[in-house]
Amino acid sequence: MSYLGVDFSTRAGLTGELVAGRDLLVESLARRLRTRRGALFYDPEFGSYLPDYLGERVEDAGAEAAAICQLDLEEDPRVISAAVTVEQVALEGVQLRATLDTITGPISLIVDAVHAPDALPVVSEGVPYGVG
Repeated sequence: MSYLGVDFSTRAGLTGELVAGRDLLVESLARRLRTRRGALFYDPEFGSYLPDYLGERVEDAGAEAAAICQLDLEEDPRVISAAVTVEQVALEGVQLRATLDTITGPISLIVDAVHAPDALPVVSEGVPYGVG
């Protein structure tokens, strides 16, 4: 297994808890999707266009959100490939499932994205694909 380092967890605020390995990768990917592209002065290419997109209503919200999410996830060098599918589309937002092949193995994420100004996607780890 590849070494991914150690960082402070951002899952439940800044508690000082350290995370490593797969948990670190999941938190890093969630942070990428919740950070607006260009928001970090020291790394303007980091982040996602998904938060900006969520403030707009478009006809094909699910497919466009899935495409944006897939491109953003594949920018992480630890992600070998990503496939993002639309789980649910509603007036208030979309739910996406991201199935990733990573250097630590497969990861499945659920991305709940609400259509609202200043809304940030909620990212949680789903059931690993190939299980159940």
